[in-house]
Amino acid sequence: MPIQMTDDFVRALDLLRQGRSLFITGNAGTGKSTLIRHFVQQTTKNVVVAAPTGVAALNVGGYTLHRLFSFAPSTTVDEVRMGQAAPGRFAGLISQLDTLIIDEASMVRADLFDMVCYSLERYGPKPGSPLGGVQVVLVGDLYQLPPVVTTAEEAYFSDAYSSPYFFSAAHYFPERFPTVQLTHQFRQAGDSNLASLLGELRSGDVNEQVMSALNARVDPDFEPPKGEFWLTIATTNRVVRARNRRRLDALDGQLHTHFAARSGDTKRFEAPTEDKLEFKVGAQVMLLNNDAAGRWVNGSLGVVESVAFPEGDIEVQVRLRSGKVVSVGVHTWEVTRPALSAGSLTNQVVGTFTQLPFKLAWAVTIHKSQGQTLEHALIDLSGGIFAPGQLYVALSRCKSLKGIVLRRQIRPRDVKVDQRVREFLADRLGKHTRKRTFLGALFCGREDGFQRPLEVAILREDGWAFTSLVNPTRDVGDAAERYGVSAADLQLAPTLAQLWPAIEPIIEGTGVVTANARHALKVFDDELKRTGIVAPLKHFALAQVKGNAHAETAFEVASLAASGAVEGDLYAYQPATTGVSGWALPRGAGKIVPFGYVEVVAKMLQERLQNMDLTAESCQIVDRFNAEYDQHVRYRYAGLQMPLADLLKQGTRVCFTGTAYDGTKTYERSDMELLAVSAGLEVKSSVTKTRCDLLIAADTSSMSVKARKARALGKPIYSATEFLTWAKVQGEI
Repeated sequence: MPIQMTDDFVRALDLLRQGRSLFITGNAGTGKSTLIRHFVQQTTKNVVVAAPTGVAALNVGGYTLHRLFSFAPSTTVDEVRMGQAAPGRFAGLISQLDTLIIDEASMVRADLFDMVCYSLERYGPKPGSPLGGVQVVLVGDLYQLPPVVTTAEEAYFSDAYSSPYFFSAAHYFPERFPTVQLTHQFRQAGDSNLASLLGELRSGDVNEQVMSALNARVDPDFEPPKGEFWLTIATTNRVVRARNRRRLDALDGQLHTHFAARSGDTKRFEAPTEDKLEFKVGAQVMLLNNDAAGRWVNGSLGVVESVAFPEGDIEVQVRLRSGKVVSVGVHTWEVTRPALSAGSLTNQVVGTFTQLPFKLAWAVTIHKSQGQTLEHALIDLSGGIFAPGQLYVALSRCKSLKGIVLRRQIRPRDVKVDQRVREFLADRLGKHTRKRTFLGALFCGREDGFQRPLEVAILREDGWAFTSLVNPTRDVGDAAERYGVSAADLQLAPTLAQLWPAIEPIIEGTGVVTANARHALKVFDDELKRTGIVAPLKHFALAQVKGNAHAETAFEVASLAASGAVEGDLYAYQPATTGVSGWALPRGAGKIVPFGYVEVVAKMLQERLQNMDLTAESCQIVDRFNAEYDQHVRYRYAGLQMPLADLLKQGTRVCFTGTAYDGTKTYERSDMELLAVSAGLEVKSSVTKTRCDLLIAADTSSMSVKARKARALGKPIYSATEFLTWAKVQGEI
């Protein structure tokens, strides 16, 4: 069937025919695989199609990169570069290779890409030249499934590469691999609404309207109607196996078992279905081959109608989604390796795998669903989204929104996008500007993925500045010692979500420059999603400055960013549709600065102050807000509590949370617990109704689990500063 030749297809095919290496990308369903198949069928060049995983290789009828280049799982970049890991039997093929097409490039690790390139440069048709004279074509959507890096490999990757993606490899240069983006939507051509929603979801540009439209498809009790083919797409193999087994066991009738036959070298062959295949009449299955008569294709869904054994052979009648019943017999997959014959590329058969060409398909994993096009899909996120691109891949399998049902609501934290991908694609494809704003931020918490912003500053090119403290809703740790910010300072500070309506109008349409671009971007994105906001954060530019280790305010960090050199155009920030009301609390200003509707801000403050005891300074700030804006925010003064010294007696049961600073020394929770035990107090590890009398918190406005529990149970919360003062009087310090 002739393909629809879009402008993007024409441009890509022109570059391919010229022998140019390139990167072909685009949303799911934009015809990337169709384009490559068309090129392979039309060209007279020696072309090999390969992929990083067995599933992806099977989908494109190609080979895994490891198999093609004879890489073992333990092969290293240095071994390939030094010639210690040669392709062996494939060296002859590689020496006459014209074009290598790498599909599902999003899953190609940087080290694997370097290994491929070094091997081509040593064994390709032009040894010593870039890529060995081979045209290398990368195909894939970086917003789909990422490369897999194990925990044990993380330290190596952080030293060797800036990211695990192919674009961080030493052999990747934008000039060498021009990017062609395919934009015409084929899969969702009949549902422009879904295509638009997926476009927003793909890059993480998800606002309230997008979330509402998708979550309108939630039905936790949904069961597919009889006679309709629905595929459950789940996040884990455990969920998939359990659902398939449960549905199989629920069927009446005989359990059929068919064993596969293997011959030759199948050691590295990733079988498309089980060696021991169990099924019953009524089982939903997915066909795994392209029928020679054209009755079905790889990925077709059907239901087993009957099983027969004519002349000892097995024949399974399967009713396809179209209603047509087809007879399915065993299929033999040839295990091949590429070889040269008379100067032409051929596939040499080295083994076979024979089995019924289907598998149970009430459910599949997101990973196994990649490349599928479905009419109906039940998306089960119960295992949790744990990798970038998973949600997008799952939803983009379907042709229409009405064909999607969600087991549970999509939450902002489910929208996972790798900031490094955003940064890379923003450079290649984004909207750009020369206008700049400079962002500075201080963070609290450990640099282990659990940091949160403590203070934010925005500096414009004309010198105008905006600053605010940020309540991290966690204990501030040693931030008081490092930055001079106390827990009391943060009682009235907004969360990042409450501050964001003030920040967005300032940075809109500008390139945001920071002194720590990727780290700041990740922390901001994670924190906003944690509080329910998905902002279109794509790319913060990195200013070339000499660190900010000694900066004590966010304004100093922003000033450092403004002093650094950032050349060329930057990605222009486009605001999300978020709340319009919030507030700022500039350090030392002693006042709340509202944005949007003051009445809404007052309500937000009232919710914040519920069951919270304010310091005298915080009370004055609330009084000033009420007076200036004619509001009536109520509060409770901490001074009305019984003095801590009156409560701390022999055997008083106390619980601690947070890290405190008394102006000269930092006290970890364990340090304060030792002081308490030494003074005759009974230390408790958690706040309970009957076994804990009070909570000592480094931050009395903390939203930690212990602090929330104390407020809910009506337990008094005292500051660590008060406790340390008491401990000094007792002679414990």
